[in-house]
Amino acid sequence: MQLSAEMHHALARINTALLNGNEDQLALAFDGVDLQKLLSQETIAIVRALGKAPLTMLLCTLAQHNDVEVERARHWLACYQSIARQQLEPELAQLSRQHVLRLAVEALTLRQPLQMAQLQKIKLKGSAQVWQDAVEVLLDHKDWASTLTLLGHLGKQAAETEIWLQISRCLSRRHRLYVDETGQPQAEVNYATLARLYGLCADAARHARITAVYRALTQLAASALEIAGEYELALQRLRGLDPKAQKLNIQLDVARCQCKAGQYLQSIESLDKALWMLTEQKNAEQEVNTALLESGRADSAQSEKGFDVNKASRALSDLSRMAIEKGTPVFLVSGTLLGYVREGQLLSHDKDIDVGIVGWENQYALCMALQESGLFTISAQFLKGQETFYIPIRHNATGMWIDVFVYHPQGEKWVTGVDFFFGYRQTFAFTPFELQDIEFLGVTMKAPVNPELNLTENYGNWRVPDAAYLSHLESPSTMNKGDLSYMLTARLLALSACLNPKPVKLRKVLTLMREYQDAVGAMSPELVARLSQIFLINTKPETELCYA
Repeated sequence: MQLSAEMHHALARINTALLNGNEDQLALAFDGVDLQKLLSQETIAIVRALGKAPLTMLLCTLAQHNDVEVERARHWLACYQSIARQQLEPELAQLSRQHVLRLAVEALTLRQPLQMAQLQKIKLKGSAQVWQDAVEVLLDHKDWASTLTLLGHLGKQAAETEIWLQISRCLSRRHRLYVDETGQPQAEVNYATLARLYGLCADAARHARITAVYRALTQLAASALEIAGEYELALQRLRGLDPKAQKLNIQLDVARCQCKAGQYLQSIESLDKALWMLTEQKNAEQEVNTALLESGRADSAQSEKGFDVNKASRALSDLSRMAIEKGTPVFLVSGTLLGYVREGQLLSHDKDIDVGIVGWENQYALCMALQESGLFTISAQFLKGQETFYIPIRHNATGMWIDVFVYHPQGEKWVTGVDFFFGYRQTFAFTPFELQDIEFLGVTMKAPVNPELNLTENYGNWRVPDAAYLSHLESPSTMNKGDLSYMLTARLLALSACLNPKPVKLRKVLTLMREYQDAVGAMSPELVARLSQIFLINTKPETELCYA
């Protein structure tokens, strides 16, 4: 389940106008929108899963009037109207009391979760599609308890395998919405229960001897447990899937759970095992999302499609204008500041947009202003008070991500940081600076008064592009070089460089690892030599375009 940037923007505008009761804005929000895609069951399914009931009913109504998958639209409209009015619509009321969808909708209508004792008194009826719909409507309304009760009851019956497969598909399609690119838990998702739902489906797949489905569902269960903070339980499931530690993707999941549990040395050992695996099966197909090895968001879509400078310029202009209007100005930092000073434009080879604010208190005013504008989407889970160092925000119109770094005054420095998807943080210290107005991308923005000093502290010799530069490891601003967070970052960068592949970056990582041979968590000389032998022979560093 995933929306394009254009559809996400359209739905955001429609939903805002709908909730504000502004009919003129609502009519305008549909301009230029592909109605077939907007009113498709695929789009409606995402809107339902996001818990947007009013928008769901609007889209279903319009789908009926525009002859777009009419039967399914009418079906979902009846379910949602029943829940909203707290009374079953006629087409649901006429169903048998044993009909599983009627039972689910009735529970939501009466605001009474399903009880196992209640289900044991009746024999539930319904096709595989009907069972899937019942599960979906409960999940749409975040009734985790009823969903677990329903599947727990199903697990005690002699149910058709197809029913379980339908429900498994439903859950797996929603996984990206529950465990999204931020890697942060969502307030309305009960991850422990989600893991149990995956577990019930996995048990059914195991009994049916559908091994591939069993393994996939078990790994999803481990992912839910990880987000729930149940790291040991997640590790048990992962190790059960790969007892001999031979699967690269599972080994990386193990390392991440260990890291989030604070077991940094164990995580480093697991990452080194993964690197050894790569040297032994260089040409094997690896199902690894390399974005999960990077800092910040685990969202590879933007980098895979390339950095669109025009879209980035629009996103940055909207952000700067809105922030200044609301009295919470942001300023250019990192690669965005480098592009402004060195080239007078955004760097074409960049991956995202970087801005900063000073003082953790300002995060709330800025994010509230951006959220109210309707131009940006922000994950509230990143707002952590004094622990906030990094906030990713999404520009709705373009789909571009902007990284907002929070600078904390500490002693004589301003300290900011990067949160890795692996669950640890690296910090960077800079000399405090005043701000000045600049003209960039046709609008007024803010930047440090002495940008050259800031760039020198961040990049060293920033005037000359360096294809091998690794800011997290080499930046003069990096705090605690050689500590365990530094060693973790080195492993993740090495893995990413091997998988992509990027020999220039791998060569630099291995060079740095040789310099830290005596540090705790150092990479063994044997592994350094093996990686060099397998991945760096006959490579031409000058052909790789990944500048700092």
